[in-house]
Amino acid sequence: MFQFGFSIVKLHANWYRTIEDVFAIKVKKAGGIYADVEKEDRIYVSAACESHNKVAMTEAIKDCLIDMYATVVKYDYLKNKIRLPLDRNSYNLLLHTLVAFDRENEREIISEALPLTDGISLDGIFYFRLCELKTRWDEIAQLATDNAQYLIDEDTLNELIRFLISAVNPKIMRLDICQKDNNYNVVGHLPESEFEYNIIGTEQLLLYLIDIAPLELRLNGNFTDKRLYERLIRIFDAKRGDNCEVIKHR
Repeated sequence: MFQFGFSIVKLHANWYRTIEDVFAIKVKKAGGIYADVEKEDRIYVSAACESHNKVAMTEAIKDCLIDMYATVVKYDYLKNKIRLPLDRNSYNLLLHTLVAFDRENEREIISEALPLTDGISLDGIFYFRLCELKTRWDEIAQLATDNAQYLIDEDTLNELIRFLISAVNPKIMRLDICQKDNNYNVVGHLPESEFEYNIIGTEQLLLYLIDIAPLELRLNGNFTDKRLYERLIRIFDAKRGDNCEVIKHR
């Protein structure tokens, strides 16, 4: 039997709770089980599996924790550092773009600094072993704060987001988007297959596009949100189909 445990202070419980569903799926897929318990000011998590599944479960746990630091923790950290007079949509868009920026290099830094020893403290790892990341994030936050007067202008903000996304490695070559009522139908094109699903709301669509950073984006049909339409073109360099246009919402 192989067992691995870690803990996190309740103050940062959202770091772990945000990834808990994915963590549970990956641990189960690796042939393991897990449980967590709250004691005083900390949450203790323990995962176990048969010895022959040790490598698979260790890799699954490490992947989850790397994702946690690179996304959830980074977002939480930048949100507390960056205070800008932007509307909620623009503010979230900027934060998610900053989280996606340089994610491959940051994942490597986290991987090298993350010791998979039984009983590790997730908050302790962040404060004492990931100082390089915190320094990088402090610099990002300071740049955003120093240039707040420019980022208030939406055209300038869109250009910055466009620049940052250009440095994000794309997860897919091509996406097609069309609006269906208040939802957005997304069709992704992979080398040997396609996938399709609906996204509710303009903000969720933009956040999804930032995360996946498609190399090519195509718009089809009618769009009722002019602001979204312009951002898709300016930020993601979206190509318009012959039938694509903005219409007034009735």
